[in-house]
Amino acid sequence: MLSILTTIAAIIGCLTLLIILLSALSPRRLEYTETITVNAPVGDVYDDIRFQTRLMRWSAWPKETKSKCAVDTGHTIEGEDGTVGTRTVFFSKGKAMGFQEIQSLKPNHSVTFTLEGAGPPHFPTMLFKLEELSPEETKVVLAFTNRMPPPFNLIWNFAGISKWTRKMHVKDLQGLKAFSEPPHKDADGTVVGREMSVPNPYEIKMPEVA
Repeated sequence: MLSILTTIAAIIGCLTLLIILLSALSPRRLEYTETITVNAPVGDVYDDIRFQTRLMRWSAWPKETKSKCAVDTGHTIEGEDGTVGTRTVFFSKGKAMGFQEIQSLKPNHSVTFTLEGAGPPHFPTMLFKLEELSPEETKVVLAFTNRMPPPFNLIWNFAGISKWTRKMHVKDLQGLKAFSEPPHKDADGTVVGREMSVPNPYEIKMPEVA
């Protein structure tokens, strides 16, 4: 019996050392940028990003993750969508699974988000940088940064989560382009128009806090 316990302890020790070694070798920080050109005025594109009722129409995440979204303005000073502190809260089967929050705004120039979600601990930041190329053309750069503390960085890198996240951000930019340009389509490909007269199938009302 003692020999079996000793063997198990040795195996656990070896696995622990292996995890520590692989974690030390695995990247702890992820950084990349993706770029797209949108045939729309910079002011329209800026508003389509900062207003979360619009963003959740073109974002690829609700559709791909089979989740719903609600706008939470309870953390803002102004109490309005599109201002610093506005959150898009993600729900799965009625349970809040995380959110993204506007951290800073530079009108017609940039929108910065921090994100919090389920899964291995991580600390992501997403920055949309806008450049007016012409009155009807805007360059959008999505800059994403994620810090992944050990040993959870192993999961992010070896499970392919980092690669999947980047693919989702490429889809996000494509969705933004389709939404900002006429005829203005949502993530499902439905033409919603600039006034968004078609209901968003992914939006729900923010639940009341008990």
